[in-house]
Amino acid sequence: MDSFCICYNLVDLEYADVPPLPEAYIATISNQKIGYIEKQALPEILDTYKIPYLDTTHARLLEICQALKPSELTLRFQAKKRKKNYTIAELLTDKKTKEVLLQYIHRKMSTFYTLLSENRFPLCYNAKRKDHLAPYMITHQSTALTPLLTFAKKEQGIEYSFSIKKEDRQLQPKDHDIRILLNNPAWIILDKQLAAIEHLNANKLKPFFKKNTISIEEKHVRTYLDKIILPVIQKIEVITEGFDIITHQEVTSYELIISHDFIRDLYVGTINYQYNQVSFRQNDTKTSTSDVLINENNHIQIIQTKRNTEQESKIGQLLIEKGLSLSSNLVYELVEEKDPYAIMTWLGNYQRQLEKEGFKLPEIHIQGKKIHSGTPSISIENTQQNDWFDIKGVISIGHHNFPFTDLIQHIKQNNRVFTIDDNTAFIIPLEWMNRYKKLAIHGRASKNALSVNKSNYPLLRDIIPAAEFTIEETSLVYSPSSKLKATLRPYQEEGVKWLIEHYNKKLGACLADDMGLGKTLQTIAVLTFIKEQLIPEENSVQKIQFDLFSSPLEIKTYLKALIVLPSSLVFNWAQEIIKFAPHLNCVKYTGADRKKITPYVESYDIVLSTYTTISKDIEQLKKFQFNYLIIDESQQIKNKESKLFSAINSIQTINKISLSGTPIENSLADLWSQMEFINPGILGSYSFFKNHFRIPIEKHQDTEKIEELKELINPFILRRTKEQVAKDLPEVSEQIIYTEMLPLQEKQYESEKSAARNLLLGIDNPSTNKIHIINTLTKLRQLANHPALISPETEEISGKFTDVTNYLMTLVKANKKVLVFSSFVSHLDIYTSWCSQNQISYCVLTGQTKSSDREQIVNTFQEDDHLSIFFISLKAGGVGLNLTKASYVVLLDPWWNPFIEKQAIARAHRIGQTKNVTVSRFITKNTIEEKIIQLQNKKKSLSDDIIMTEGLPDYIENDLESILK
Repeated sequence: MDSFCICYNLVDLEYADVPPLPEAYIATISNQKIGYIEKQALPEILDTYKIPYLDTTHARLLEICQALKPSELTLRFQAKKRKKNYTIAELLTDKKTKEVLLQYIHRKMSTFYTLLSENRFPLCYNAKRKDHLAPYMITHQSTALTPLLTFAKKEQGIEYSFSIKKEDRQLQPKDHDIRILLNNPAWIILDKQLAAIEHLNANKLKPFFKKNTISIEEKHVRTYLDKIILPVIQKIEVITEGFDIITHQEVTSYELIISHDFIRDLYVGTINYQYNQVSFRQNDTKTSTSDVLINENNHIQIIQTKRNTEQESKIGQLLIEKGLSLSSNLVYELVEEKDPYAIMTWLGNYQRQLEKEGFKLPEIHIQGKKIHSGTPSISIENTQQNDWFDIKGVISIGHHNFPFTDLIQHIKQNNRVFTIDDNTAFIIPLEWMNRYKKLAIHGRASKNALSVNKSNYPLLRDIIPAAEFTIEETSLVYSPSSKLKATLRPYQEEGVKWLIEHYNKKLGACLADDMGLGKTLQTIAVLTFIKEQLIPEENSVQKIQFDLFSSPLEIKTYLKALIVLPSSLVFNWAQEIIKFAPHLNCVKYTGADRKKITPYVESYDIVLSTYTTISKDIEQLKKFQFNYLIIDESQQIKNKESKLFSAINSIQTINKISLSGTPIENSLADLWSQMEFINPGILGSYSFFKNHFRIPIEKHQDTEKIEELKELINPFILRRTKEQVAKDLPEVSEQIIYTEMLPLQEKQYESEKSAARNLLLGIDNPSTNKIHIINTLTKLRQLANHPALISPETEEISGKFTDVTNYLMTLVKANKKVLVFSSFVSHLDIYTSWCSQNQISYCVLTGQTKSSDREQIVNTFQEDDHLSIFFISLKAGGVGLNLTKASYVVLLDPWWNPFIEKQAIARAHRIGQTKNVTVSRFITKNTIEEKIIQLQNKKKSLSDDIIMTEGLPDYIENDLESILK
C-alpha cells in the first residue's frame, strides 16, 4: 500500500538572474521510493493525508515556498499605489526593485537549502507533475565541497584554474554536470547532488565549465591578480607551480582581546594569533591564507600562512590554567561566574603574569571609555551621631582616589561602569554591588558620607568589621525583681532580656509572641526592672508635704510609661498590673474623668489609655515626655493615613514597644506603619517601601526582597509560637464538622447564589465595588448558616442549627464549658434563644457589651462552674480575654481571615490552660463556606498563614468566579 510524503521541487524560471524557486508537493512512496506527485502540499490537504508538519522543519520550508511564489512576490514588491498588477519580468526592469527582490529571494533560498540539506528531505529538479519523479530526484551531499585554486607560472603569463575537492577526489568542473543554484552562499547541483561550496562565489566556476584552465597574458597579470585572484585567494586552498613560495607557520605574537557577547550579555576573551603580516582569531574557521606579492620587476611571490594548531593550543592552555574555559563558540569565559564583567576582574588579577607570558593586552573600551585595568580597593569607617551612623569610604584605583558616596547612584541603578575622568572608567566589582546595595538603598548620601538610620544597623554588620562597629548603649543587665509577683517561664525571661537589650540601645521593639504566651506579663516585668534603674536626678517630681507630721519632702521617681490599648483590654491590663506589680502606681486615662488626671500624667508609673482617647487628647498628651510608649494590638495603627497613626507618632517618648499576636512580617500592608512607629525611618518612606518591597513581594514573590526585608526587621521583632516555647501547654485538636442544608434552605441558597453570580461577575471593576461585593457575599454566608439571618420572620430551620445544637447539648450534659464564636451577632441570638428554651445557662459578649461589664462577665464565666456556654462575637472577643476554664471552642461560621479564628481559639488555649482544647468548625457543604476554607488553605501569607485582618482580602476579588460556582 502506498504512503505519502512531502517532496520539494526546484523550478527554473525564464527570468534573467532569478535562481530556481521551490514548490512543495505531496508525493507517493512505493517500496521506499518516491513515485508520483499527488497534490500541492497545502495545509488543508496535508491534514487530509494525515502528514504531520506543524512545529516541524517542514512548516518553515512550506512558508518559504509560499513566500516565493511568483504571485506572492509581485504582490510584495510592486508599488502599492499602482493599479496594474505587474509580472515578475516587469518588476525586474526597475533596477532598484530588481536589487531588493533578488536579495529577498537569495536570503530565503539560502535558508531553504540549509534546512533541506540538514534534514535530507526529498528534492526534485524541474519535475513534471504527470511523470514519475525518479529521473528528477536530487540527493544530498553530506559535507560541503572545498574549492581549490591552481596557480601556475608560464612563459607568456600565468594560468589558473578552479577545481572542487569532494572528500578525497579533485573534480574539474568541465567534466561534471553542474547547475548553479545560488552564488553566495554557493549552492550547486553536482551530478544530481545538492551541495554547498565553502568560501567561494559559485560564479567563479562558470569560466571552467568548458575548459580546465584560463591563461592571463603578462601585461594583464597585475590587474587580474588584484581584481579576481586576491579577493579569493585569502579564503581558499592554493596550489602553485613555478612561483617563489614563502610559508609562515610560526606565531610571532598573540593578544587577548576582550569583547561583548551581546546575545548572552557577557564579556568574553578571544586570542588573536599573529603570523608575520597575517592574523587569525581563535574562533576563525579558516586554517590558512595566501597572498601574492608583485615587485617592480613583476616578480611574483606567493605568501602562504598556515595556522600552527599545536602552538596555538599551548598558548590557549595558559588561559585555561588560570581558570578560563574554552566554550563551544571558541571563546574564553568564566563558566561558573554570573557576573558579565567577571573576565575583567580576572584580567586585573592576572595582568602582570599574562604580560610576562607574552600576551599583548589591548585597551578595553566600554561606552566610549577606556576601562582601567587595575584592581580597585575600598576603605570604610563609621561614626555614630545620635540616631545615625555616618559611613565614610574612599575608593582607590591606580592613582585615582574618590569618595565611596560617588558610587551610590551607580549601585542603586545597577550600573557597573563608573567614569573616573573624561577618558577612563572602571568596572565596579560585583561583590561591591551585592555587599553595598542595601546600604545604598536605605542610606542618605551627602557629598562625602552616607548616613544610615541607627535602626538599620543590621545593614552594617557585614560591611564594617565587628571590632570597629559599635552602637552606643547603656549596659543594664536584667535580673528578676523581687517586686515582680510572678515567676517567669524561661522563654518569658528571654523575651524580657531581649526587650531590655533594645532599651539599652534606645531602639524600639515589637514583641510578637503567639497569643496566650504572656506578652503582658513580659512587658510588666520590663517596666518593673526599668523602674528600679531610674535615679531621681534623671526623672524626678517633688511631692508636696500635706501633713506636718509626715517625713520631710522626698523626691520620687516615676516610670512614666504610657500604654495604649483597645478599650476592651484596659481592665485586663489593670488586673495584670495589680496582680504582678502592685508597687507600680497605675491610672486609667479613660472616660469623662480623665481631664482631672491630665495635669498629673507624669506623676504615674503607668498610664493606661485607649486608641480612641489618644486620638481625642493628643494635643494635651504630646506636651509630655514619656519614658516608655507601649501599644498593644499594634495592628490598630496600620492605616498610615489615619488620625490615630499621626497621633501615636507625635507622642514624645524615649523608648517604644509594640505588642501583637500577629507576626508583623505577615501583613505587608500594615508592616510599614508598625515599623515606622517603633523605629522611624527603618523602612524609608511609604512610597519607597511600596515600590521596593510590597509590590515585588506580593505581586512577584520576590525572594530576594523578602530576605532583605527580614534582614531589616528581624532584629526588632521577637516571634515565638506556642509549639516552640510552651511545650507543656495542653494539646489543641481541630476538626471540621460538615453539615448539610435542608431542602428548602438549599433551594433558597441556590437561587441567591445564581443571582449573586450574575450580578458580581458582571462588575467591570471589582475594586471600586468592594462594599457591594462584601454585602452580596455576606448574604450568601448568612443563608448558609440559617435562613432567619436574612428573613427574621421565617419559621424555617437550618441543617447547621440542628447539628450545632445537638453537639452543644452533648457538651452541656457532660458539664463541659464551651466558647461559641460567630461573625454575626444575630446568629448568636438564635442560639441564645435556644439556650433559654432549654434552660441552659449562658453568657454573651459582643461589640455592644459595655467595657465596664466585660470584666464581670469574664470573671463570672471563669468562676461559675454551672455556666456552660459563652457566646462571643468573633471580633469583639478576639483579644484580651483569658477564658482558660473552657476546653471546647465552637466556630459557627468561617471568616475570610484565619488569623481572626486563631485569636478566638487562643482565648482558651493559652498559658493557664490545664485541659486539652477541642476546636470544632461547623461548615455547610456545597456553599460559600467550603470555598472560604479552601481559600484559607490556598492563600497562605508569607510565613504564618495570616492574611488581611480587616475587610475583604484582595485575592477574593480575583476568585469571585470560583467562589460562586
